[in-house]
Amino acid sequence: MDDQSMPQVRLDDARRPHNRMERMMNTHANIPLIEQVSAVLSEMLGEDFDAETFWDTLDGETDAMDIIGRLIRERGEAKAYEAAAGAMADEYAMRKKRMAERQKAIAKALGQVLDAAGQRKVTHPLGTVSRTSGRLSLRIMDEAEIPSQLTVTTTKPDNAAIKKAIEAGEAIPGAELVRGEDGVTVRVK
Repeated sequence: MDDQSMPQVRLDDARRPHNRMERMMNTHANIPLIEQVSAVLSEMLGEDFDAETFWDTLDGETDAMDIIGRLIRERGEAKAYEAAAGAMADEYAMRKKRMAERQKAIAKALGQVLDAAGQRKVTHPLGTVSRTSGRLSLRIMDEAEIPSQLTVTTTKPDNAAIKKAIEAGEAIPGAELVRGEDGVTVRVK
């Protein structure tokens, strides 16, 4: 490759904020600049490519390492918030269940008061309380005794078996293996 076809980017052309705090507060990653500087570095290093030298130099000319560090911290924070939100959701689900049980107990107590008074309805400044008849609901005692015309059969694909068959080279109509989006792994020391 000749020098004229190579993008003319000098390493000292990187626009950088004046101090580290400004760089940390900068929320925009200049991806095109990182790409350009990376291309120049890769060509300069050539066969002597060394990842540590590459990243040290890239960090000196761009905010790449600061951006990576900030994103790792933000990912950790998001993970912590997710866990906290999950714990809160569990706590609120239990609270919701307790409040539903409390409502049932209060309704039962109101019914006992109406029954004791021999009345089906009372009007109070806070609300009207009425006794209602219980609703009919179905209880199945033995599913095996239910006639087949009164049952519903559900079919669904056996994903594990289909995947195994396709991986073994078998063509399965209506199914194919698809690769998911590439991910990122972050290990924190």
